[in-house]
Amino acid sequence: MRQFLISVCILLFLSACGGNGNDLPPEATTSSAPETPIAEDDVHQEPVVFPTGEYENPFGDTRTRFTLTDSQQALFNSYSKDFNFDISLFKGASAIDVAQVFIECGIEGLWEGEYNLYYFKSRQVAKADFKAEFEKDLTTLDIRTRRDQANIVFPNLKDGTFVDAGDGSGYIEFDSVEQTADYENLYTVKMRMNFIKVDDIWQIDQNNMFTSE
Repeated sequence: MRQFLISVCILLFLSACGGNGNDLPPEATTSSAPETPIAEDDVHQEPVVFPTGEYENPFGDTRTRFTLTDSQQALFNSYSKDFNFDISLFKGASAIDVAQVFIECGIEGLWEGEYNLYYFKSRQVAKADFKAEFEKDLTTLDIRTRRDQANIVFPNLKDGTFVDAGDGSGYIEFDSVEQTADYENLYTVKMRMNFIKVDDIWQIDQNNMFTSE
């Protein structure tokens, strides 16, 4: 059972964080704003209430592997303070810093923080729909599993190699799974997290978020 959980944890984490948006309805065929936005100005992050009841890590491994550097933690704190989610804070920041803060937003249930760091290359997803997908996730998955999933899927992200394609795009290449004796037949997968650069800010390519070799 544990091996099965490991094999699907990447899919679960991407679902919790919005993934590639495949389950969210497109609102336009370009990166322009939807023609009929659904009260976008009124759709914002609200405090997330974490369960306080009994919790058992479904992956069986309680060690913390996904961590932020001190500078990334400071960036996350500034970005999430009062739910401002101002992406101008990332101007000039590395793609790895953006990625790390993005994953931390997902762990903490800060859906608007994730949403603002996306670049919608081929189809726009309405903010209200993105929020609705997050709320749906909360009814099916204990939000506390997100950090456990990140400890397995993204421990090597901060040490990944960033490749600037030179055309306004780039990607972080990293090993997606931490090798550990706790799991049998666990193979590391080489992943790429894709980015688009806009106004000197690396944003996550929402329509092509992850690829693997």
